[in-house]
This record gives sequence, structure tokens and C-alpha cells, in this order.
Amino acid sequence: MLRYKTVWILVMTAGLGGCVVAGPSVEDTLLDPTITGSTTTQPEEDPASSDSDAVSDRRIVRNAVSAADIDTGSDNGAGKGAGRYAWSNPETGSSGVITTLSQERQGDNICRSFETSRQRFDGIALYQGRACAVGAGEWALIEFTKR
Repeated sequence: MLRYKTVWILVMTAGLGGCVVAGPSVEDTLLDPTITGSTTTQPEEDPASSDSDAVSDRRIVRNAVSAADIDTGSDNGAGKGAGRYAWSNPETGSSGVITTLSQERQGDNICRSFETSRQRFDGIALYQGRACAVGAGEWALIEFTKR
């Protein structure tokens, strides 16, 4: 009788083992074999170029650069052109400090180069920029790149 029990257990074990093996493998359930048609990497777009908050911040920075009184520095008593000019945008909650502000004359045009910080809820970034007078008291932000 013991011999029949041993054979019976072996048959049942072999039968149950086949059920476990018949299912999909771990690799089949975890890996997606789908192939996409995209083979080239798209260049990463500068978030500042399409972000409406960034566009608004650029306008505020441009206005602060154009309104800065370079001749007297800033309210901190530093020398000519050595000031720090704070800006803030209540619309976006961003703020920063313009530093290293210098002015050059190119023919009839005046251009100002600067560096600024930009503090937002998602962190702090440093930018380098250039703004030029385009006539009738209007200024244009010619360059504004993340460092």
C-alpha cells in the first residue's frame, strides 16, 4: 500500500508542476515588446521658450533692466554699474536679482548685458541676458539663456 501512495504522490506532483509551467513567464508579463517608429532623439526644448510664466518673467526682467539706473548703482550704495536690482512678478510668484549689469552703446542703440537669478516654486536658476533699446523708449530682450 505504501508503494501505491508513493506512486500516487509522484503522479500528482508531476501533474501539478505542469500547470505552473504552462503560464506566461515573468519576462513576458514585465517586458513590453512593442516597437515604436521613433528612432531619433528629439532635441530637448527650452522650457522657458514655451512656458507662459517664463514669458511673463522675461517681460518683467526686460522692464527691470531697462529701468535700472546704472549711473548711481543701486540702493545698496555700490559704485556705478555695480548694483543689484531686485525684480518680482506677482503674476507668477517668481523673483530674482539682476547683477553684473553693464551698458554698451552700438551706434545709436544702447544695449545692456546682465545676469539674473530666477526663484520659483520649482527651484532657482541663473540666466544671462542682453536687452537693447529699439526706439521710442521701447526695449527688446535680445538674449535670455539659462546658464
